[in-house]
Amino acid sequence: MQAQTITNYYSHIMGKKEVRGFLWLLTGWMLFIFFLMTPEVFFVNPGYLATKTFAVQYGVFGLINFVMFYIASFFITPRYFRPKKYLRFVWACIGMIFFFGVFKYFVGYLFGDIVLKQFRMLEKNEFSVAVHFFIVTIRNSGLCLLMGVAHRSFFDWIASEKKKRELETQKHAAEMAFLKMQVNPHFLFNALNNLFSLATIERSSKTADGIMKLSHMIRYMLYEKEDSNNRVSLQKEVDFLNSFIDLVKLRYDGGININFSIEGNITHQRIPALLLFPLLENACKHGILDDPLKPVNIELAITGTQLKFTVNNYINSYLKDKTGGIGLENVKKRLELMYPGKHSIDIENSGGQFFVTIKLPL
Repeated sequence: MQAQTITNYYSHIMGKKEVRGFLWLLTGWMLFIFFLMTPEVFFVNPGYLATKTFAVQYGVFGLINFVMFYIASFFITPRYFRPKKYLRFVWACIGMIFFFGVFKYFVGYLFGDIVLKQFRMLEKNEFSVAVHFFIVTIRNSGLCLLMGVAHRSFFDWIASEKKKRELETQKHAAEMAFLKMQVNPHFLFNALNNLFSLATIERSSKTADGIMKLSHMIRYMLYEKEDSNNRVSLQKEVDFLNSFIDLVKLRYDGGININFSIEGNITHQRIPALLLFPLLENACKHGILDDPLKPVNIELAITGTQLKFTVNNYINSYLKDKTGGIGLENVKKRLELMYPGKHSIDIENSGGQFFVTIKLPL
């Protein structure tokens, strides 16, 4: 299938772009041949440029060798070498060498090639001259075929690497989208449960306020535009965190104890959307919120080109989350995708307290 695609792409029915590519390739080939002949032209015999021999050796045979190179690169290699049909590839090369060897003899015979003239001085019959000339052409023809195979293999390798990078980018984007989508329903499930609890005990004003907060948060998740690097404004991300804290407060008559401190300028910084949120949600879900002596402490610090986000909460031993959580694993995977080798995440569970600290470049 891949060989067929390449063959179709380099078909004889070429558009303007393909024609330009063909002409550039031909020009490059002729310049390459001229470069190889430079010592003979400029140092040994400068007058060689104006001779018929040069026109035959450089122009006629140069074009013939280019045809061999072109056929090897655009037809034989994609049809036989790339699909690993090596036996057919070898036979195709042998057929090419034989055909063009005979063809070169007749061209040389027609134009009075200097090599043929030299062999005629040594041999008595034309058949022996043709055989010796054919043997000489084997080396040049084999080199042209080898260069054609190398040319096509090199550009196929470049195309393959480009395709791999494109697939990796697509995979990266798909994974990021999946991880981000995991956060949304997880959060919505918990938020709706909280609003349901408020509604069942007839706290209508708080329920309305909670629905308004939730609508603002959903609007952020759905409509906030990410840039080309899948990042959003850090300021808006912080506003989202504060809205969530306000939503959590509605569950407690006596208020909650969450300390959120910010150090540094967050106005012009950008981070992946909803990257910090799972850490806060995890602390609110598993921490103690109504004890002033055991608050949830959140610190966001911007120093130079680094962001540091720390969440510390006391573990509520009365809450047993048998279903487990996806928050921390989600954050780990997203950090690995977005900041490979450039981030750190430290998790500590000791003395009844839970600590999470992430550091990432801005």
